[in-house]
This record gives sequence, C-alpha cells and structure tokens, in this order.
Amino acid sequence: MSSGNVDEVRQRIIRLAREIEEMSQQRMASEEFFGQFLQRVVGAVGARAGAVWVRNGSSQLRLIADHQLDSTGFHDNPRASQQNQRLLQDVLVNGQACTHSPDDDNDVELPTQDLIILGALQRDQECVGVVEIFQRLDTPSQARPGFLQFVEQMCGHACRHLERQDETDQVPVERSKFSETFEQFSLQLHRSLDPTEVASICANDARLLLGCDRLSVAVQVGPRTDIKAISGQTAVNQRANLVRAMRKLTGRVVAMREPLTYAGKLDELPPQIEEPLAEYIQESGSRMVQVVPLYEPEPLVDLGEGAHGPREVEQPRRVVGALVIEQVAESRVKGGLAERIEVVKDHAESALANAMRHERLFGMKVWRFLGHTFAWLQGRNRWKAGLVVAALVVVGLVMALVPWDYRVEATGQLMPVVQQDLFAPGNGKVVDVRVVGGQEIKTGDVLVVLQNLELDAQVEIVLGELQNNRELITTLQAQYDRAVEAGDDENVIELSGRIREARIQLKSLSKRRRILQDQQNELTIKAARDGVIATFQIRQKLINRPVNRGEKLLELMDVGQEWRLELQVEEHRMGHILRHQQERQDRGIEDPRGLRVEFVLATATEQNYQGRLTKISTRADADASGVSVVELHVRPDSNAGPLPTQRIGAEVSARVHCGQRSIFYVLFGDVVEFIRKRFWL
Repeated sequence: MSSGNVDEVRQRIIRLAREIEEMSQQRMASEEFFGQFLQRVVGAVGARAGAVWVRNGSSQLRLIADHQLDSTGFHDNPRASQQNQRLLQDVLVNGQACTHSPDDDNDVELPTQDLIILGALQRDQECVGVVEIFQRLDTPSQARPGFLQFVEQMCGHACRHLERQDETDQVPVERSKFSETFEQFSLQLHRSLDPTEVASICANDARLLLGCDRLSVAVQVGPRTDIKAISGQTAVNQRANLVRAMRKLTGRVVAMREPLTYAGKLDELPPQIEEPLAEYIQESGSRMVQVVPLYEPEPLVDLGEGAHGPREVEQPRRVVGALVIEQVAESRVKGGLAERIEVVKDHAESALANAMRHERLFGMKVWRFLGHTFAWLQGRNRWKAGLVVAALVVVGLVMALVPWDYRVEATGQLMPVVQQDLFAPGNGKVVDVRVVGGQEIKTGDVLVVLQNLELDAQVEIVLGELQNNRELITTLQAQYDRAVEAGDDENVIELSGRIREARIQLKSLSKRRRILQDQQNELTIKAARDGVIATFQIRQKLINRPVNRGEKLLELMDVGQEWRLELQVEEHRMGHILRHQQERQDRGIEDPRGLRVEFVLATATEQNYQGRLTKISTRADADASGVSVVELHVRPDSNAGPLPTQRIGAEVSARVHCGQRSIFYVLFGDVVEFIRKRFWL
C-alpha cells in the first residue's frame, strides 16, 4: 500500500472516530446511536459485521443493534447464540476487552469462523454491555492489537452516551450524597495525628468520594517515598511487586513536583516517568492512573501590628506525600473527578502535614509511652507502683546484659547458579524467534535467527567474483595449453603469470567467502548448553526489531544444577555481617565467610530453610527505590533435600546470623545506629 493510500485510510479512520465522539454528545435513542455507531466502527476497521449487546436488567444480554450480522453465518449456526453468550458473559464479568480467533490454541468455541473483537460498555463502574466486531480472519496478526485498542476507544465514547441517558436525574442525587460523605470524611481525617491512621482514613474514605477503583496514599520521608495505605488493605506489604512499582513511580512524580495523568496513552511523557509508569501499568492492570503530589500547607501570615503584608516565601512548599488514583475498568477520566480530587487533596494535605509534623517532635514516641504509663499508675497503691518499677528495672537489666542472636534481614530471589546471557553476535534484524519463556532447550537448539541484509549482499558479491575468477582461470588455462602446443614461449610465460595471479585471487576470495558465511551462521543463535529460557515475552520484544552487536537478547539458566539465593541487604547493615566474619576469623574458624542464613519462600512461609553465605558483592548499588544495597549469594543446605519450589525468581525472605548482641540492641539496634550516625557517638 502506497503512502498516499495509508494517509487516506488514516484520515478516514480519524474522521469516523470524530463522528462517533460527536454522536456521543448528542441525545438520541440507544437503538439509533448504536446502529450508526456500528456502521462507523465496522467501516473504520474494515470488518465484516458488528453487534451491540446490552444487559436487560439481569445477567442476560439482548441484541440492541447489529450491522451485517447475517453475512457472518451467525444465524445459520444453531449453537451460535449459546457459544456467543459465553464470550459475552466473560467480558461482562471481567470488564476487559479481548479478542478470540479460531487459530487460538484453546478450547473456546466461537459462533463464527471470524476474528472476534469484544469491548466492554461501562456505566457507574459496572459493565452493562458488550460491543462485538466480526473481523476477517486473514487480518495480519500485527494489526490485531491496533484494532482492539481502537474498539476500546470507541467503547469509551459509547459509555459517555449511556451516562448521558440519565445524567440529568443523577446529578442532584450525586451532589447531595457527595456532600454528606465528604463531611464525614473530613471529620474522621482531622481527628488523628498518627500518619498511618490518617493515610488509612484518606485511602478508604476518599476512594468512595472520588468513585475510583483504588486509592493509595504515599508519604514522603526525606528523599524516600513510602506507600502508607492502599484502599481495601489493612496493611501494606512493602515487598510486593505492586507496591515496589507504585513506590518507584510515585517517587519520580514527587521529584518532578507535577501531577501525572495516564488515560491509556504513554505519549508525550518525560523519559524519567515513562519507564516506571509502563512498569506499574503492567503490574497493576489499571487503565487510568493519576498521581497527585501533596504539599505542606502554606504558613499563616502574621498581619498584626507592625506587619506590612504577606511575606514572600522563597522556598517552595515541601512535599509531604501523594495520592495515587486508579481506575481498572475504563481509561476515561470521569467528569467532575478533577474538582473532587482538588477538594480531597486540600484536606489530605492539611491532615497529613499536621500528623507528620507531630510525629517529628523529638522523643514523641517515648513521651507517648511514658504518658500512657503514668496514666496507668495514677490512683494505684504505692506497693503496686513499686512492683511495676522493680519489674521495669529487672527487665532493663535483662535487656542490657542477656545476649541474644542478632540477625540481619534481607530479601531476594531463588536463582540457578548456572546462568548465561545470550548476546547478538552482530548487527541485524530479528526475523525468527523459536523459543518462549520457560521452555526447556537442549544444546544446539536454534533460539533466535537474525538477518543482516548488508552481509547477505557481500556474500552475493563474493560468490559472483568467485564464479568470474574460476571462468577466467579456465580461459587462461586453455590459452596456455594452445601456446605450449604452438611453442609460443613468450605467451606461455605471460599466461603462466596471469594464471598464478588468478589462483592467488581465487584463494583470497574463497577465504573471504568462508569468513562471511561464518558471520552469517553466527546470526543463527543456538544454545551452547541445556537449560531453561528465563526471558519471557521474547517474541513481542524481539521479532522484526533491529539489534546491535553485543545487545542482550535472552537469558538461559540451567535449572538442573545447583541453586542459590541472590539477596539484597541495605548497605548500612553490612557492618554487622563483616564484623561477625572478622570474629569468626579471629576464633580460627575454617571458613569465616560462611555465615548461617535462615530463609523462607514466599510460597511456603510455614517452613524455614538453612543456608550458608558464599559471596558478598564488592560494590553497592541502588535498588528500584533508590536505597543503597549490597548483593549476597547464599547456598541452600543440601542436607535438607531439594526445596519445594525451584522456580526461577521465586521470592525469598532471609535472615543472616551475625553473632550475639544484648536483647536491648536486638530490639532497638536501629535507634542506636541512628544516634551514632547522627551524633558520631
């Protein structure tokens, strides 16, 4: 297809999309709207037919409009209706758009022999209908994601039509309900001075006010961003992949001090935001994400006697946290959401800033404990108070004098010891990927095939020169033979030299051909050993993509050999590990580095396993959250038998034994280290 034709098709699709958007803003009957809607969608993607199914008050769906549905043979199949209802019900329950093809390797029965594209119709965060497009089966596979995205976008316009049907009646009710809920929210929010409690109230109560699927509250503690609360969760697992990705994204947005809105497109985003946002979208599955920084409220201005007006504040307001607003069902930002966010944001900023300011007061936690203690002692007999004081003294002495095992916590993954990275042997384009993630391969199996058109052209040129050279040698040899027969000594000498020169050139060309062919053979990447492919979505990442020499393509791991733990320990805790190694060395222990390590698997936390420290990295690196960490390698104890889970990248939590310290240091070692670091004591 020429560039002119491509531009024409693109312009036609844009025009049809605009017509659908304009229709959604008009008031018309649903049957009329969806009839015109299908004509334009089917025409835009070049499909065979289309249909719109809407829920009729129950879980059943009825056909409200169709376009050329008879041409698909849908009505000729007696089981088509039942098969189609199963597809529609899946979308109705999940609220997610999808595609189905007869070529798919699954057991899903389709009503027709077409590529079926399904899009969800949402109203009030509930799926109320399905748009079904019957596309031609010969459609190129690379074009299918674009068709799905287009149908999703058009479903968004159709959803606005459905919302407009009853928005007049709902607006007064929604405003009244919002005012009532907001009053309760503000009262609860400002009652507490505990940052965790404030964040939890904000996440759970404000989610109802905003009408979003999930609301999270992040708190800024110095340069670090912590996820304090997530709606619907009593506690936040900081090690979860979702929380880590959210923390990384929120930290980047907070650093830029600008709100972020994602509504299905990653275009025109700063590069420092695009990567963490894409990672979080993949992990969370959200279709709309907003990250709104929270700032410390401006201080009250003193306008008393002698004041001349507001003081100019040179420093920008300090960031205290952020709100992360998400929608899973639809990417469209709902009407009025910005105004609601602004109202919630003002109160969240004030409450969170006050709580954090109160928490930063020197010795607040200690004073809070003492206050509770003295309140308990008031009004009691002296002998009871004496017993309590004596008990506290005994406990203090025990904590100071009794030794206890001190362990440093670490997190990491279970990985095979034998790991191999496969790199591109030269520049080229990936034309074939013959493996998938998790596939077991044998030595010599073809993994990836590259193509270098320039190299292919060089081989063709050399082959042509070889053919010409051989023909030249044959011609010269014939002339030489005739000259010998004729006794022409002068020509014999000349032809002998030319033949010798041609044969030297032939040898050089043959060598060059072998070198080029070896380079061509190297572009077919084969497995050098048995193992398992540890890289996933290989085809999506590599196919038809240009790569450069030395670029990493795959990871190959031998799961049949030894396994190890690859742990990460915060750098400031490494002193305990190094100190215990030195103690073991001073005592003459044969292997002072082999510290004992206890660990549990994320999938089997009920069972503890043992291991030995084998390697400490010589450098510290920053993790995803920016914290400086050191990598440790641990060999699991083979005497206990194989681990129940030997899955590449399995999450583990570990504790490295670092000798004995007092009970007080075991419990409050972090406080002691902080004071030493702060005051050099």
